[in-house]
Amino acid sequence: MLSKNQIDKLGERVKAGNLTDQDLRSLDEYRRSFAMAYDVAFSVSRSFTKQEPTGRFKSNNSIVEKLRRESIRLAQIQDVAGCRIVVSGMSDQ
Repeated sequence: MLSKNQIDKLGERVKAGNLTDQDLRSLDEYRRSFAMAYDVAFSVSRSFTKQEPTGRFKSNNSIVEKLRRESIRLAQIQDVAGCRIVVSGMSDQ
């Protein structure tokens, strides 16, 4: 598991465009580190709402683009993984 400092240094290399194969593997490892939280959120959402949530993990390319577009550190990105539930109307929210 990467430390917060290692994650942010990786993010700096991503922003600079100096990515090695190891950096790409580390970025993928970082993305996958959200799997357990994603699975729990997905499961709880399904159980609580009785709806079928959808979800995804942000791709490496999307992470790279976000880091280059915004003034943000890699460890600050909050939407590496996410799920949502689509409802029919405001009363269902």
